[in-house]
Amino acid sequence: MNIAKGRRSTPQKIKEKSCAFPGCGVLFMGLGKAKYCEEHRKAKYRKELYKQNDNNGEAIIRIEHEEVYAKKVMRVCELEGCDCEFEITLLPRLFEYPRYCVEHRNTFKRNNFIKQRDKANE
Repeated sequence: MNIAKGRRSTPQKIKEKSCAFPGCGVLFMGLGKAKYCEEHRKAKYRKELYKQNDNNGEAIIRIEHEEVYAKKVMRVCELEGCDCEFEITLLPRLFEYPRYCVEHRNTFKRNNFIKQRDKANE
């Protein structure tokens, strides 16, 4: 029995979709999960899309360094009340790194932590 790997057994339908890039709204023909028009799929727009999906980059910290090789660094979570240490790897020519520990990387978890901390202080 042969099972095709990586291919769908049923063909996907092409639908008319509206580009999800802020301010674009261009109609295009796309398959399945396609969200962006041909222009906004280009690499130069990816940085904007990643920051948009992360609440305008609030969970990112910019660390300017001149490392030539990968270097592991310990950081402390910047969420008030969390003293958790976590490790990041500084990579050459990469300057954006997470601001919060693994437990508080997304907005929901940060807000939930703040609510629980406030309840405990009352």
